[in-house]
Amino acid sequence: MELKRIDNLWHFFATQNDLFLKKEVHQVVEYEFEHRKIRLTHSLNPKIPLHSHLVLSHRDFDLGVDRYTVSKKRFGLKSTPRQTFQQQFFPNELMKLTSAFNLYVERDRHKHIKVTLEPFVPKNIREIRNPVNLISKCLWRFSYFSELIKN
Repeated sequence: MELKRIDNLWHFFATQNDLFLKKEVHQVVEYEFEHRKIRLTHSLNPKIPLHSHLVLSHRDFDLGVDRYTVSKKRFGLKSTPRQTFQQQFFPNELMKLTSAFNLYVERDRHKHIKVTLEPFVPKNIREIRNPVNLISKCLWRFSYFSELIKN
């Protein structure tokens, strides 16, 4: 049932935003969009949905040179101290996502950025639109999905 709901959500976004949805089904199910040279990919393992992740990156993203990793905030557990060799090279607004996701940010030698959120198991339209639009507005200055769509 989980896979059917997620499939319906991605098809809904494709039709409402006039985007081409590329879907591949193997061991994992992968949904892919491209909008203004920004590629969105959601990979989902139907047997283990908590191993799914969402990746937003520039189409020409090369091998990552700089990396920044922040784990999800957990209630009752102290956050681990940040490693001193990691330098934050992205807007601080993206740190809001750590309340719900593990955040991995990479930058290549051409200064293209790739953001990975995991685990990404959306249950409704808002749980997809809000993080995706926050990332795209902070990094690329446009809304990836239309704000007019309501659940």
